[in-house]
Amino acid sequence: RVDEWTDVDRKRVMNDIITTMFNKKFMEELFKPQELYSKKALRTVYDRLAHASIMRLNQASMDKLYDLMTMAFKYQVLLCPRPKDILLVTFNHLDAIKDFVHDSPGILNQVDETFRQLIETYSCLSAGEFQLIRQTLLIFFQDMHIRVSIFLKDKVQNSNGRFVLPISGPVPWGTEVPGLIRMFNRNGDEVKRTEFTTDGNYVTPQREGSFELYGDRVLKLGTNMYSVSRPVETHMSGSSKNVASHAKENIAPNPLAKEELNFLARLLGGLEIKEPGGSETGFRLNLFTTDDEEEHAALTRPEELSYKVISIEATQEPARRAELSRILG
Repeated sequence: RVDEWTDVDRKRVMNDIITTMFNKKFMEELFKPQELYSKKALRTVYDRLAHASIMRLNQASMDKLYDLMTMAFKYQVLLCPRPKDILLVTFNHLDAIKDFVHDSPGILNQVDETFRQLIETYSCLSAGEFQLIRQTLLIFFQDMHIRVSIFLKDKVQNSNGRFVLPISGPVPWGTEVPGLIRMFNRNGDEVKRTEFTTDGNYVTPQREGSFELYGDRVLKLGTNMYSVSRPVETHMSGSSKNVASHAKENIAPNPLAKEELNFLARLLGGLEIKEPGGSETGFRLNLFTTDDEEEHAALTRPEELSYKVISIEATQEPARRAELSRILG
């Protein structure tokens, strides 16, 4: 729900957020080889991006948006037919972003430049390297089991918040439909074939998705999941409520906290939060039906799932950085 929200406002907010997200300095920092950073750090960057325009979200709506985005991303990574398809999912995201700014050449050029960097950096990686990337991402999200209404209704998520792996549909590109076992001798000659039945209805994909700047990605993961209009709710599953026992980063000091903070300071240097100027008023976005629902959600959210957003200025003095390093740890 939003107060007096118009198409002009929506376009302005999207342009502001996309311009900030694809800021050259921000992208340069992201593309530098680095260790995966913590959930707190991710949430800090995410919060700054979400407030890169005059749009504002209260804590409960921000939590809901973050939960929805992280679970949607986890779903896309988990269900990729093959590890390299993570890149196709990313390209689907960028294709959609380009549609938002198709009539803003300057912003479109920023997105295309990032597109080219992704192609240059990742298209040459081996299947094994993509598998390491996929595994690293899934480890990061493995303790997050928040139920999302869209996924529950489409039966791609169970009531405990875990995703359902399909046993039908296209097999990964370059693989064969299951149902045949081949036996080979030591010379590599096929000597026997055995067929078996499967419970799924598998098919061979017609073609591979395009890894070029423009093209048909074929894969639908990463495309608009709101193509059918419906409300989206997020709920804490039982396993998520007990996530504190797994969240060791909140208990044990982080030995890389200082380095991580320095990285965040550089990263956030180009992500300034816009404040309404003059008589201009900001737009408040409420992801709940009513204000009362939003307030209730803020009060009932488990403490261990609350993310304390860290305010970082890129020009902080060393003493201040040391204090924030302690918070990050």
